[in-house]
Amino acid sequence: CKRAQVLEPRNLKGKMHVTPWKRLACRRLRPRCFSARVEATKRWLDSIVIGEKLCPFAAAVKEDQKLRVLASEAKDVMALAKEVAMEAEMLVDGLNGQPGAPETTLLVLDPSQSFCATWQSFVQTSWTLQQEAIHAPGFAELLQIVLFHPAAVHSVYAEGPPDPADFTIRAPFPTVHLLREADVMKAVTSYPDTAQIPARNKAKL
Repeated sequence: CKRAQVLEPRNLKGKMHVTPWKRLACRRLRPRCFSARVEATKRWLDSIVIGEKLCPFAAAVKEDQKLRVLASEAKDVMALAKEVAMEAEMLVDGLNGQPGAPETTLLVLDPSQSFCATWQSFVQTSWTLQQEAIHAPGFAELLQIVLFHPAAVHSVYAEGPPDPADFTIRAPFPTVHLLREADVMKAVTSYPDTAQIPARNKAKL
């Protein structure tokens, strides 16, 4: 695998100079290379999510080594659901006191797979993931899934003019983010003005 190269945004104000993640994933990296996917995601996390303070809670989780980042091997939706279910079980183990269990997980997918190649297909895939990996095992009140994608948009139908806020849910590769509800609620109650975070990010981007 070639070393992943994540481009930095030149300016987050005015014109959008945010990294074209989709082009990065397709041209600079070998999508099937597991280590390249993980490395690019970690660089995105450090330089964009943490570096630009898009998520004020990410740094603490990463520093405490409570974050698990891995590349998916799934070739179809049900195989992906099994992977997500395994990661979900690990997070729940942590809630039950298992030492060393992660608090949150980033599962980085192969963008050449049809079930996540486009944002719309990825959203449809997430419905199966919610049912098979979260609801079926009884984790609906314990865990939640958040999606990131190189072409992610807040509008499901991708209608309307480009929205800078869309870059807050974009990553180098299609990514499933698993979080524990207890950690989300703790962050919301302990951080001032959490409701203003999306507006601040949109203004910055």
